[in-house]
Amino acid sequence: MRALAVAIGLLAFAAAADAKPKKPTASKPTRRVAKSDKADKADKADRADRADRADKVARSEKTDRRAKKTSGKKGKRTAHAGRDTRFEFPRGPIHGQSVGAPWAGRLRDATELPEGEGYVIRRRWRAFGTKSMVEAVYHVVGRVREQFPDMHVLAIGDMSAEHGGRITEHASHQSGRDVDIGLVYYKKPAGYPDSFIVATEQNLDCEATYALVEEFAKTGRIQMMFLDFRVQGLLYDWAKENDVDEDHLAKLFQFPHGRGSSEGLVRHEPNHQDHIHVRFSCPSGDNTCR
Repeated sequence: MRALAVAIGLLAFAAAADAKPKKPTASKPTRRVAKSDKADKADKADRADRADRADKVARSEKTDRRAKKTSGKKGKRTAHAGRDTRFEFPRGPIHGQSVGAPWAGRLRDATELPEGEGYVIRRRWRAFGTKSMVEAVYHVVGRVREQFPDMHVLAIGDMSAEHGGRITEHASHQSGRDVDIGLVYYKKPAGYPDSFIVATEQNLDCEATYALVEEFAKTGRIQMMFLDFRVQGLLYDWAKENDVDEDHLAKLFQFPHGRGSSEGLVRHEPNHQDHIHVRFSCPSGDNTCR
């Protein structure tokens, strides 16, 4: 009986254990969260990539529209187009005084134009040039005064600074080869020679001014002279009326061939109706002169 009772007790305990609720199994949320973060990162990267591509397309289209808008338009014109105004001091030994070009150059061992009879130097600190030019200016003025002893004094305008280089009011006058010379008038105008005076048919002494141009040309050292086209015409007409050879005048003046013509030693240049700009050629032996 006791054995039967024990057996029944064991069966009852086993049944009770089976009826007891089971402990819930722990979930694994960390794995699901990790998968969600990875998906979010991929999604964000994809959106950023799409936004970047859209931005590049928008910039490209904007550039294309701008290019189409500006295509066919002419570029902005600049003074001295195609002319290099930078100056680089040359390497190696330098022989001579004028270095570089009149619009991009320097002056070495400058020669100063001295005070003299018959002319007034307007700005002494700009009265420097090559020895060849200074000598020519001095002697040309002297020869013209010999022909016209009653002529008023001449205004000598800017040449170059003592060491060359840029000076105000000029694009050139940098290498000691440029000089501005006032014109000759029947009567010395008010304000002259401190200022240049515009030439007219009424005030310009064509005979003496023509002689000034002619004497500079005779030096054989002139590269070019610049003078207003209309003023050239006054000198040309006077010379023709006074039996100066027309072939000679054709070599001397651009007039009457037109402002754009390459004829003549004297060429038109704006703002030169009150003086002559004389440019000398490179002196012999100046190996860096341009």
